[in-house]
Amino acid sequence: MGSWVGGRAFSQSEHSAPATAEIQPMRVGLITTLNTNIGDDFIREGICSVVRDLVPGPALEFVLINKHRPEMLYGPNHPLRLIRTMVKGGLRRREWARRASRVFRRVGSTAFDACDLIVQCGAPVYWEGCGHQTEWRQDLWEDVVARLHRRIPVLNLAAGSCYPYRRQPERFAPNDEAFARWLFGLCRATSVRDPLAHALLSRAGCQPELIPCSAFLFTSPEQARRDPDGPILINYMRGGGHYDWDKNIDAGIWDRTVREVIADLRRRHRVIMLCHNQAEKSLAAEIAPDLPQLLPANAREWAAVVRNAKTALCNRMHASVALAGMGIPSVTVGTDTRLLMVEQLGVPCHYVADTSGAALVRELEGTIDQRSAVAARLAQLQLTTRRAYAGLIGRFVTAEKSPAPRSPPLQAVA
Repeated sequence: MGSWVGGRAFSQSEHSAPATAEIQPMRVGLITTLNTNIGDDFIREGICSVVRDLVPGPALEFVLINKHRPEMLYGPNHPLRLIRTMVKGGLRRREWARRASRVFRRVGSTAFDACDLIVQCGAPVYWEGCGHQTEWRQDLWEDVVARLHRRIPVLNLAAGSCYPYRRQPERFAPNDEAFARWLFGLCRATSVRDPLAHALLSRAGCQPELIPCSAFLFTSPEQARRDPDGPILINYMRGGGHYDWDKNIDAGIWDRTVREVIADLRRRHRVIMLCHNQAEKSLAAEIAPDLPQLLPANAREWAAVVRNAKTALCNRMHASVALAGMGIPSVTVGTDTRLLMVEQLGVPCHYVADTSGAALVRELEGTIDQRSAVAARLAQLQLTTRRAYAGLIGRFVTAEKSPAPRSPPLQAVA
């Protein structure tokens, strides 16, 4: 079994046998991010785990494309690749890229042309302005996916919403609805991970499936290690999330709340700061300089360092989701409708302004007391979720490939 990044193959396992010459491997193109956000890795790996179950053994290759660098779809000598490599800078680079795409998008093929399936691996897809502010719309979807979607099945899996938690819309804005309907029409199947995304699409005349985020499948209960002396993890973000939504969130209040929670919990428990990037590590050092600060280098390392946790307080939504996959409880605090994704798992969730230090401590202590019951419920939900994704993806994958020759994938350099 192998993977392709920007059209270049690499092995996921040193022990993977090469695909036979007689049977062409199934190639699955993945629209994702790379070296950007570890939560995106959880989402992608959850989807990959389902595909591996459906297509076991070496007859499978993944083609990973960073949606923030769609030029990686093209070979190293393709005009688009060269122009985007030479042109540096934000707006100037994007404008050159747009002009080049219009001229060269029909020249040659892409890494996706040789795929049997293309999957968008979960992300916020629906937000205010998504109809005209989606950076990857033209370069990836209009120029490539829209050209291929009649020949190659396209799936949009674990799509989510991202609106202010306290300003959840009843319907899409007109431009956003047109975009959502267009995207839905390109895909053979669409699953959403939160009820707001489901409601918005349904009111737009689309019928997606509502399934928990695929990051829930990245981990498994077998990975967890029940340790009575295990730590409580604290994942802290300034203001409780990525966005302050027009400065309607007081970051100072959340800072003091987290300090209060840490001071209380450490009297009875071991507390560790869990960070998803260097900025969070620096913030952790500010609010609790004497506590250990973990910054895992990759998804596998993340799973290894959290496996013995008793519970967690998280601002990163996908930290809570991946912990839930292990049966580890958590309390999640956020600022936008990605919270609804975590609520789908039955995990306690709060808007950042609606809780207090004392309330969070009580809730965290309660999750420890209820650990066994929570783990059993989450294990059953994970099984149901895996079956739902397998049913959705299974309609478009097969381990039996035709021996007929096919054009090779691009040998691009990632």
